[in-house]
Amino acid sequence: MNYLFWLAVFAGVILLYYRYVTRESRQRKAALAADFPAPWRQILAERVAFYLSLTKDDKLRFEKQVQVFLAETRITGIETKVDDVTRILVAASAIIPIFGFRDWQYGNLGEVLIVPDAWKLENDPDKEVKPLQGTLLGSVQNFQNQHYMRLSKASLEQGFKDTLDKQNVGIHEFAHMLDEADGVIDGVPKLALPPELLKPWAEVMQREIEAIREGKSDINSYGGTNEAEFFAVVMEYFFEKPEKLQENHPELYDLLTRALRQNPKKRYLRFSIDPRDWIRSLRTKRKFGRNDPCPCGSGKKYKDCHLAKQQAA
Repeated sequence: MNYLFWLAVFAGVILLYYRYVTRESRQRKAALAADFPAPWRQILAERVAFYLSLTKDDKLRFEKQVQVFLAETRITGIETKVDDVTRILVAASAIIPIFGFRDWQYGNLGEVLIVPDAWKLENDPDKEVKPLQGTLLGSVQNFQNQHYMRLSKASLEQGFKDTLDKQNVGIHEFAHMLDEADGVIDGVPKLALPPELLKPWAEVMQREIEAIREGKSDINSYGGTNEAEFFAVVMEYFFEKPEKLQENHPELYDLLTRALRQNPKKRYLRFSIDPRDWIRSLRTKRKFGRNDPCPCGSGKKYKDCHLAKQQAA
């Protein structure tokens, strides 16, 4: 009798251990098997220009990656509400930089903390910090063997409202995570860069940083802070305004397309139904409501015209 009791205890411990070590794979499998919620797809279609630029098959892949990310990643609001819009924008920020890598995982990300429009500095709790002020838009902090990302809710949303200003705090912070995957945040994402690109990247990066510091570059001056911030800043530029980045910094753009296995300019131009109107309306500062007149001038509602075409593409 005593033998059977301890055998049952041992079997229970083994089962619990098995469920613990297979938790992530089970979560991933369940996320991949689930249908993508229609409200989530609507958020992507109305707020994320990158998603709209994808082919039908790539949209499905993007959606699955969003599901897996949300299944595996804790997103916690600090004195602010985290709704589906916030969660989807965080997930989109994570997927966009690594979309060219089919099996990429942010294995070192512990939690994403969403802070309100202003919060207290840890080293100066009496000082309130407003959003849209430099690095305080977001940050990545190390704790033991995990990293915690902090994002301003207002800044996260602003990054997707204006997709032509070369600024997106979500992409910026996840660029740091991509950079850090090799163990150090130094502006050289060695797990993404093929060995033959390491030297060219280092040379171009130093040349571009010098130009920023001398005031001879259109890249955000914050990119001149150091190599790590340069990489994150140009990632924002790359995904928000690829046409200008290629025009003004062709060597830099070429290196990023090869490293990230993505060409956002080509994607956006593929949907330039009317080069004068649609490519800008896809990435405009003003987001169109489903029942607004379509910006292409067809006279139809946006949902029945270009939005419908994009969702079907």
